[in-house]
Amino acid sequence: MADADHSSHNEKGWAEKPGFIRAFQIGLAVACTLVALAGFVPGWHNPHPHFAAEKFPIFFAIMGFASFMGIVLVGQHLRKLVGRREGYYRERE
Repeated sequence: MADADHSSHNEKGWAEKPGFIRAFQIGLAVACTLVALAGFVPGWHNPHPHFAAEKFPIFFAIMGFASFMGIVLVGQHLRKLVGRREGYYRERE
């Protein structure tokens, strides 16, 4: 019944509009660039890093991005293992 109240399902929401998507992408790129550049500030370097790779100025930005990408790629395959077909929960009602 709740679906009957929304007669225009084909309208795009604010997050699906091309202008917002483009602005979001630009904002994200600027934020990532600023965070990566912040790695070059000498005052923020650890004077006694645990690993040699930590001496590289943007090590943590690269490591965070690689970890995120790994989680996304593993999640895509995990969905195939644990995902339910569409309508799975409606069949039980």
